[in-house]
Amino acid sequence: MTAPAFRTPDFLLGHIRHTLAFYDGRCLDPTGGFFHFFKDDGTVYDTRTRHLVSSTRFVFNHAMAFRRFGKPEYRQAVRHGLAFLQTAHAQPQGGYAWQLDWHQGQATVQDGTNHCYGLAFVLLAHSHALMAGIAEARAGLDATFELMEQR
Repeated sequence: MTAPAFRTPDFLLGHIRHTLAFYDGRCLDPTGGFFHFFKDDGTVYDTRTRHLVSSTRFVFNHAMAFRRFGKPEYRQAVRHGLAFLQTAHAQPQGGYAWQLDWHQGQATVQDGTNHCYGLAFVLLAHSHALMAGIAEARAGLDATFELMEQR
């Protein structure tokens, strides 16, 4: 048996497509953001818990997917994820909640700790959204950078 050629473009593109196919059609929560917890068969086993790093990572993944494959649904997923960051994770006193309970369109903060690590992921999400052509991501990028500089 031959080992996969992990460093070849064909293998990597195939792996990316396989990973995207797993999440396509099941990760986007129509009430806001993305589901984060999946069984191996793709079943969502926790529809409510939302973690900042996972929320931002889904934005990043979809922005990268849009840039690589150009599918409009990936761009829409980026916008959907950014909206969730701003309406659910973003906190009125500044910063972003580390973990939320998302139920019936309402966010309840379970852990409101502001970690620099989390803000780095917020920067990542906004910067890759901007590179995917989503101009409104600039405001979130700038505000997050300023918050990090301030703190």
